Parts: sequence; structure tokens; C-alpha cells
Amino acid sequence: MKKSTTAVIAVSTFGLGLGAGAVGMLAAGGTDSVSTSSSSANATGDWKKVDQVRQMIEQNYLEDVTDKELLDGALSGMAEVLDDPYSVYMDESETASFNTNLSSSFEGIGATLEQKGESIVIVSPIKGSPAEKAGIKPGDVILEIDGKSTKGQKTDQAVKKIRGEKGTNVVLTIQRSGQDAMDITIKRDTIPIETVYTSTEDVNGKKIGVLQVTQFSEPTAKEFEKGLAKLESQNIDGLVIDVRGNPGGLLTAVSSMIAPFIPKDVPIYQVENNKGERQQEFGKADEKKPYNIVVLEDGGSASASEILAAGLKEGAGAEVVGTKSFGKGIVQSAYDLKDGSDLKLTTNKWLTPDGNWIHKKGVKPTIEVKQPAYFNVTKILTDQKSLTVGDYGKSVENAHLVLEAIGYEPKGQNGYFGDTMKQAVEALQKDAKLDVTGKIDQQTAGEMETRLLKKLEDDKNDVQRKKALEVAAQ
Repeated sequence: MKKSTTAVIAVSTFGLGLGAGAVGMLAAGGTDSVSTSSSSANATGDWKKVDQVRQMIEQNYLEDVTDKELLDGALSGMAEVLDDPYSVYMDESETASFNTNLSSSFEGIGATLEQKGESIVIVSPIKGSPAEKAGIKPGDVILEIDGKSTKGQKTDQAVKKIRGEKGTNVVLTIQRSGQDAMDITIKRDTIPIETVYTSTEDVNGKKIGVLQVTQFSEPTAKEFEKGLAKLESQNIDGLVIDVRGNPGGLLTAVSSMIAPFIPKDVPIYQVENNKGERQQEFGKADEKKPYNIVVLEDGGSASASEILAAGLKEGAGAEVVGTKSFGKGIVQSAYDLKDGSDLKLTTNKWLTPDGNWIHKKGVKPTIEVKQPAYFNVTKILTDQKSLTVGDYGKSVENAHLVLEAIGYEPKGQNGYFGDTMKQAVEALQKDAKLDVTGKIDQQTAGEMETRLLKKLEDDKNDVQRKKALEVAAQ
């Protein structure tokens, strides 16, 4: 068995539409020797049962089944018995898809997911992806895929159903906290590999650089270095690093990205194995940066994103703005098998510079800022064909939030469709040149959702980003 040059720290077991989630590196490649302990030797006889069962199936099972199918099933079962959603056996095709995410584009919906109990949960959509454009949010629970329940499914099983060719549609039935279940249709597309976006903002006469990092893949570190150099050449007064919605990635990438910000005698992070042995990765900075550093995070920031946030928070004194991060503090290593298949296994936990373990806790922001409630609205009409006076419930509450957000104050009691809300709907319909009925039908709901999306895409309405820029300019 060979330990791959990739060791993963992804939040998800798989990424939607590509076969693997964000990945990371713990150590360089090389061959790992696998010793046989006395307990393993004594168990040899028990392992003969595996071959006996294989023969029984081959000789007596009613339907045809191949040796490969039986072997893959047995190996998958070994990983599943660990009861760890991050440890998984991948066959050749799954491994190829997994590796694709490291260095090239892929076709899918552009999101990562994980298994929580019997549920499949969205960790985060990728910036600009079909999933993001369709309104998928971190924390969404996938109840059904094309009308079929996901209850009790493994992550890889869900991924296979969601994957498909560019241009085809998949319908996800999702449950969002505090809302009714809803169907979201997503058209699969090619997901680009660009992972770092660079920009500047003038805040109170100061130039603030912004580096938005969407994931940590092979090109990310170089993209980040190039973007940072460009910003520093413009003599920026502050820097915002935005990892909101970033599900994680290569440990080597995040390590090299933040090392220049952290002093040489301060660890970037620490890793601890099953024997309690720790290794530390140290910073490379000779002196402190001449500008303020702010990290932007949210509940979709996971794994490598949390290493960045915690590393800069504890190691470089950076402020962290937003909401608490996802909370994944374990590391997976990928082991290549000779036939091209792969075993992804949890092997370490990672700790912050101060030795804190954030697993299932997350990195707490130094300045908590929540987005307005309308940021969580995806669809107005779920099971209903329309909303009208006298209706009440979550869909009406969402419609109220959207109308208010797009400039049509509905007034009245939130969650109840009253006369004042009807007047707001009529005003919208008149402005949009729709039939003025006062009812929210599919066409009116679509107009509301389109206007809301434009508002969400405007950075001026991003209160978390606005606060981060203000802090960086202090």
C-alpha cells in the first residue's frame, strides 16, 4: 500500500457532482509499510470466512455478481463499520473523480456535502456554481434526489445520484432550518477551478485589499501568492481574507498561504496522531505585516478554512468577522491501492496554534455579524401554487422578508398575508408589468426571487463584508 501525496482534510466525504469533496495534504508521498501484528496473525483463520462467503455467493446466488463487485462491497463495508463519514473506500472511478477536484474543472452542481446521522447535509456551495445560483445554502438537508428519499444513504450513494452531464437537471428536495421542505431544480454545469478572487475597496480614504478564497486546491496557494503580491504592490492599508462558504482543501495550500503572516517561532497548526504524538508547522514571517488582517468566516467555512481562520487569529492577531465556522478538526489520509482504488482514512486531529481542538465546536469570530434574515430565503412558493389574503405560515413569512428586502414594505404581521401585504404585492406587480392581482403566483414569486438575487449579489448589502472592511481600515 502506498500513501498518496494527498491526505485529505475535507469537511465532506464527497463533493456534489465530482465524486470527492475538498481535499488536503498532511505529508509527502512515499511507501507506508503495513506491519502484521500478532493479533492480525491470529485472526487469519477468521478472515477465511470472507472467502467462504464469497464462494457461497458465487455458487448459489440467484443473480449474476462479479468478483469485483463482491470485493468492492467487502472493502466498503470495512470502512463503513468505522462509523466515520470521513473514512471511505473508493473504487477506481470514484478515486479518479476525487483526484479531478485537485487540479482541474469538473461537471456537477458545485457543492460539498457530508453525512450527519441518517441525513445528507450541504456543507457549502461553491462560489458562482449552479448550486449557489439555485439558492442552495450551508446546512440544507437533502431529503430527496429526483423524488427518491436519501434517508439512511451514504454520502457516496447520494453523490452518484446527483452527478450527471452538463446541461441536465437534478431536483433536490431540501429542508432548511425553520422552513418547509422545498424542491430546487439545478442544472448541472462545468465548475471552474479558479479559487482566489482579488479586489480592492476604498474605505474612509484607506485602500483595503480583499482576497476571497473559495476552496484550497492545487492552484490555490500560487493564486493567493500572486493576488497578495498584487495588493501589496498597491500599498494596501488593510487586508480581508474571505473564506465564507469555503469547505476546505489541501493542507499544504493553506499552510503555505498563511505562513508569511505568522512569526517563525509560532505554529500555524498542530497535528496529533492516534498515539498522542504531535507535529507542528511553523510560520515564516520575520516581521509583522504593516497592515490590519481580517478573516471573514461563516458556518460554511470548514477544515482548511478553519486552519486559516484559527491560525491567523491566534498566530497573527487577526480579527475574525462573521459567524462561527463549521467545526471540523480531523484529518484524513488517502492511501493508493494498486488497482487505482483508494482508501481515505481519518488519521489525525489538527489543533490551533494554541493547542485548541475546534472539532464540532468551530472557530468563534472575534466580532460576530449575522446576515439579514432574507439571506436565508431561497424559494417563496414551496408546495403552494399561490399565496393570497388570509394565508399564513412560513411561505408567507418568507414572502414578507423578500418584499421588505426589495423595497416593497408589506407592513402588517409577519407570517400573515393581510391587506397591507396585498397592496405591496400589487405595487410590485404594477412596476414589473405583471397582472395586478394582489396574489403571489409563480410568475410574481419568480420576479421577487430574481430581484432578491440581484440584491444578494450586490456587495453593498453584505453586512459581514462591510464590517470586515471597516475593521481592516481601523
